[in-house]
Amino acid sequence: MRCLLVDDEPGIREGLAALLRRKGHEVRTAGDCAAAAAALEQQHVDIVITDWRLPDGTASRFVAGCACPVVAISGHPEEVDALPALCATLTKPVSPSRLLEVLAVSVPPAPPAAEDRLPIDVQQLVEEVGTHLPAGAVVELLDEGPFVLLRAEPVHEGALPALEALGGDLRVLASAGRTRLELRLCRDGRPDVDVAVVRPDAVWPDTEVFAVDFHDTTISAALFVDCLDRAASCRANGRRVHFLNVPDRLRSAATDQGRAHDMPMKDKVGPRLPAVFADLWSQL
Repeated sequence: MRCLLVDDEPGIREGLAALLRRKGHEVRTAGDCAAAAAALEQQHVDIVITDWRLPDGTASRFVAGCACPVVAISGHPEEVDALPALCATLTKPVSPSRLLEVLAVSVPPAPPAAEDRLPIDVQQLVEEVGTHLPAGAVVELLDEGPFVLLRAEPVHEGALPALEALGGDLRVLASAGRTRLELRLCRDGRPDVDVAVVRPDAVWPDTEVFAVDFHDTTISAALFVDCLDRAASCRANGRRVHFLNVPDRLRSAATDQGRAHDMPMKDKVGPRLPAVFADLWSQL
């Protein structure tokens, strides 16, 4: 289902968004009442999940006229207004399992989305981790948008230093004489989930921040250089552009022409995860 998730705490917002996407939902996020109201005007949603107290007021500002069910989250449930759209009020800290239960009875579950090919940078991560695992190891990878979760077993203890060097949140679990690892990483290579993502040959949006995804692109090296020029023009006007999943052939073309420094990209994997996610992820 399509969900609008509203919370002014980035850690809680993105952690819950990752959980919902992992369960097959389409999630859009907002950090305050104004952004939530704008999101509701731009796109139909099946349910709104919102913190009640927000930096610019209470959620009643934008949910009073909602046609879809609303789940309110508050540290003070008694202050939540009894609005027609309100289907549940959850007390902070919200339990992910309780939230999923409420969603299951509020809106019929959406059919599972067709499985897409993994983005290039995720494929490269799997290959890199695979070099440190024994033959026959079972690897499961979940692409959660801003995060990647990789599970593998068995794993030799001697490989742990190399795996830890990849960064991210590495957890090693021992059970029945087998060692299993979970590696969760921030994806610096992707923008926030609210940022528009377009193909390189599409019309680029007139927004302050957007991303261009080159996954499975067939554009020529000359057209890629044109994209670099367009991105440079955007930056000169104070706009930010992310380039995602640039194939090696296009990276080489940029390097050959001395334009490698013009690719507005970040590292594919970010720093260790903030501690604010620990309690949430422990319940996933």
